[in-house]
Amino acid sequence: MSLRTRATVVALLAAVATPAGTAAASPTPARPATSASVAVLPVTISTVSVRVGDRSFNARLAQPTGSAPGAYPVIAFGHGFLQGSGRYDSTVRALAARGYVVVAPDSETGFFPNHGRFADDLWGAVTWARSTQPNASPTLDAVSGHSMGGGAALLAADRHPELETVATLAAAETNPSATTASAGITAPALFVVGSVDGVVAPSTTRRMYDAKPAPARWASITGGYHCGFADSTSYFGLGCDSGTISRATQLSVSQNLLGGWFDQQLKGAPAAPVPSGVVTEQK
Repeated sequence: MSLRTRATVVALLAAVATPAGTAAASPTPARPATSASVAVLPVTISTVSVRVGDRSFNARLAQPTGSAPGAYPVIAFGHGFLQGSGRYDSTVRALAARGYVVVAPDSETGFFPNHGRFADDLWGAVTWARSTQPNASPTLDAVSGHSMGGGAALLAADRHPELETVATLAAAETNPSATTASAGITAPALFVVGSVDGVVAPSTTRRMYDAKPAPARWASITGGYHCGFADSTSYFGLGCDSGTISRATQLSVSQNLLGGWFDQQLKGAPAAPVPSGVVTEQK
């Protein structure tokens, strides 16, 4: 293992590993971040057991309250390396509040995650939601994720072309390669990065965007950083990177980027305005 690789692993460990009984240094935002023109629905969120075939895992499930049979597209969201899905509750809630059934698997959280299996779990979460949640759309679905979860989402989108779209936050390279997988994805894809990410360099995710055939969109949050896509970090942020914008600002911007993208791809909404401080391009 190279020194650079070791340094990256150490940074990831310090950034995401929370010992039992240790409070997170940064609180989760109290309410979903959505644009003023988007209706915010009441949401329920819980931990569920997902079983697909002979495999089962826990997951966070969020969706609007009330009965709306088949009304809400399904989104599976993948966590980062060594992180639990609960670290993304504000993003999961924000998407659900826009009218989605969101499932965030809590699998592959150990030191030696199987990226291919995690990709399969994202797809499994989609199929599980379709079969068990009455409000879930039987046909409209997407995958998303942060860091390792973003890379796994790209693997899933390559394996399952029936997915309508994929959206990533600071997608990290995986084994098998997320960059190689991107070249085979036909669904529209969104690649969001933080411009000063010190854990997964924007250039890493850029290679995935460059490999992806059109249509695809690139969005760089000026001053955004890797750990700013999660709700909290441990050990007072020791080993984590930092940016020039606050975590709350970055979460608000990234959640609006994801929500606007999914509304466009899954609900036929017009393209959302680009949030302030975001540099975009598309093909």
